Amino acid sequence: MPTIHHFGGIASDSNIYLIDDETATLIDAGTGDYFGDVKREMAQQGFGPKDIDLLINTHCHFDHTGGNSDFVKASGCEVAINELEADLLRKGEEEVTCAKVFGRKLEPMEVQQELKEGDKLELGEIVLEVLNTPGHTAGSISLYDSAKKILFTGDTIFCDGVGRTDLPTGDPEALMRSIERLAKLGAEQMYPGHGSSLSSGARKCILGVAKGIYL
Repeated sequence: MPTIHHFGGIASDSNIYLIDDETATLIDAGTGDYFGDVKREMAQQGFGPKDIDLLINTHCHFDHTGGNSDFVKASGCEVAINELEADLLRKGEEEVTCAKVFGRKLEPMEVQQELKEGDKLELGEIVLEVLNTPGHTAGSISLYDSAKKILFTGDTIFCDGVGRTDLPTGDPEALMRSIERLAKLGAEQMYPGHGSSLSSGARKCILGVAKGIYL
């Protein structure tokens, strides 16, 4: 039975999720500033960075991608991100990725998988479908297993709010449409880019957050 391990973001780091399935998969990697802490937390669950096969970024921002290089160096894992933002990682771009906001440089990296709408990532028992959910960034994605009703939302929506749209490529109207799309999925478990996650009641939460913000 696959397990999802939640490593909560320290300071401004994103959450990091480890899917323990046939393909050990990491969802987002934080800034890398707290890589040592993440390693210790993983070790408590019986894992190490070297065990990762695939690293999926929900979007290009530095607080989600800055730590990619640490995991790639440790494991040789493949990196996957929306096709719209793949070249930003390859070039180590600093404006759209907001690396400059963090006062840091994004290390250029290889991207092996350019994801697009409808792609299916078969990790084993868990199969994640790529959903384009722009708004926080133009290339933001969510990942959904419709059979298990598991949803990774990145910074599109959190348990208590939504992603900001005042950064490069942000779009408030696109974000609203993306959240409306997620609300129709019937998700039960929700794993957002920051804050707490939900083991049940995700759709109700999404509807509640959307109602509070947009209505």
